[in-house]
Amino acid sequence: MYLPTFYKLFHETNAFRLKRYVGYGPLLLTWSIWTLYPALYNMIYSDFIPPERGVPKRIVDA
Repeated sequence: MYLPTFYKLFHETNAFRLKRYVGYGPLLLTWSIWTLYPALYNMIYSDFIPPERGVPKRIVDA
C-alpha cells in the first residue's frame, strides 16, 4: 500500500496554490506599473537623480 509522505503532499498542495496565483502576476505587474509610474518617475528624478542647480521646480496644478 502506497502512503505518500507529508513532504510530497505539502509540495503538491503548494504547487497547486502557486499555479493558481501565478496567473495573476502579469495582471498585477501591469496594474502596479500603470498606477505607480508617475510617483516612481518623480521620486527617481527628484530624489535619486536630482536636477542641476538653477533648474526651477515644476509646479503641478492638481
